[in-house]
Formats: sequence, C-alpha cells, structure tokens
Amino acid sequence: MAKPCPPRAFHRALRLSGLLAALTLGSTAMAAPPVAAFQSEYRLKAAGFPFSVGATRSLSPAANGGWKMEVKAKNFIGEIRETSLFEWQGCVPVTRYYGYRRAGLGRVKTAELRIDPATHRATSERSGHEPRDYDAGAAATDEIALPLALQCMLSRDQDNLTLRVADEREVETHRYQVEGRETLEVGDREVATIKVRRVRERDNGRETWLWFAPEHDYALVQLVQRNNDGRHVLRLENLP
Repeated sequence: MAKPCPPRAFHRALRLSGLLAALTLGSTAMAAPPVAAFQSEYRLKAAGFPFSVGATRSLSPAANGGWKMEVKAKNFIGEIRETSLFEWQGCVPVTRYYGYRRAGLGRVKTAELRIDPATHRATSERSGHEPRDYDAGAAATDEIALPLALQCMLSRDQDNLTLRVADEREVETHRYQVEGRETLEVGDREVATIKVRRVRERDNGRETWLWFAPEHDYALVQLVQRNNDGRHVLRLENLP
C-alpha cells in the first residue's frame, strides 16, 4: 500500500522547542536576522515513489521576537507539516518548539518537542510512544531549522560547521564539511552552488548532502539523502 508521504528518514534529514537565547527579546526583535524571511517552492522525489511531491519551505517572524520555520509537503494521498519556533543566537536558530504532523490514508502521526529555556529540559511526545524528558543543554537547533544555520555559517565563511541538534529522542552533534562547488539547474537557470556533506563517525548506510547558492544569499538549492531504502532528493523549483 502506498504511504501518505515520503519516508520519515528523509524528513529527518530535511528538518535537516525554548532554548537559551543570546539576546533579550527586545534586542532580538530589533536586530536584523542572519537569514531573511522567505517562502520557496521545492519538488521532493523519494525512492520508491513513482511521482514527485510539491514542498514549501518558509521562514517568517513569529511572536515575541522569535522566528518560525515551516516545511510542508502535500499530495492527493496525504500531507506532512513540520514547524520550528526559534530565536537566533549568532548563526544558530535556537529552537523553542518543534512539531511534526503526518496525515493520510485515514491515519495521523504526530510528534512535539519543547525545551525549557531556563532549565534546558526537553519534553517530547510521539504517537505510539511514551513521553520523554531529557537534558538538551544550551544552543541546540532542530533538523528543519538546521539548513538555516549552515546557510548563515557559509555566508560568514565559518570553517567549523558543527551544530547540536535536538529531536524527539535525544541531542546529537552534527558535523558538516564543504566538498566543493557545483553548478545546478534551477528552473531554466544555471546556479553556482557550494556542496556540503554531513560527516558521520559511523557508516550506518546514510549519507546527506546540501547545496547552497552564494549569489542568492546562500539559499538552499538542493538536499539529497541516501538511505538503505534509496535516494531522496529535494530540489528548489525557481529562484526569485
């Protein structure tokens, strides 16, 4: 039976809750964000699916000087929505809340993560699982806000592309390295990009690459995840 949307492993790469903010809410609201608000359309092609799915990535201001990152994918079978609420700490989108909802074929699957900014305690709930509580530490992001951090770091020529990433189960350290430059086609245009790869300490059969466009504010142009179940590709449809 067909699944409502592409495999969750891909979406974990794409994501690819409050934590301690570096600035007060007032000064955060006044400062220019490291990444400007946007809404971009993508196509998602997942292994094992005969058709691609439209996906939207958007970044917009939220309440109390914070920011909202949202990823939505939808087709005639179902939809997936992931939401991150965060505050900027340098180049890191420090997550206050993360939510996931997948609906289709009469089934709904949800997950939520919240992190207390004072105690750094993370609490999470997932469909079919017992609630979890753990110490998230300071200055963690989540997997759908993570590309924003890389976008900012690359724009500032930072060499250490290391981030702490929280999900519904734990916090992991993610390390990335620049592999080189490539030209990709976006719509009817050729776009120069920087290719970044996630460095994993163990070979678990999963590989992740991201491409960012320096001449377009380092926008995310493409994300590829290769799992044991195949290759999943998220590609930007058009540039502004």
